[in-house]
Amino acid sequence: MKYLKSVFNGICFMFLFILVMLCAPIVMLLFGYTDFKQKPSLFGYNLYEIEIQGTNFYSSANLLGLLFSFLIGVIIYFLFHALFKQKKHQKFLA
Repeated sequence: MKYLKSVFNGICFMFLFILVMLCAPIVMLLFGYTDFKQKPSLFGYNLYEIEIQGTNFYSSANLLGLLFSFLIGVIIYFLFHALFKQKKHQKFLA
């Protein structure tokens, strides 16, 4: 059950990453950015792409970014699970 919850948490982080990639250009346009281009890469692959030219914008969440967001979600789940499990044991021992 713990592994299923960690996978679900990873999927939630993937959807959060997709939502941020879809909303980021709109928010940047509202803040007045009209000429912006960003393509960060790691290991030769892009994490995401955001491009704004005038009032046109383009954004995409690439596979490596989705994979990293999934892994971050799983890692955060296990870190919080270990932290709160340790606190419960300390509460009973005191």
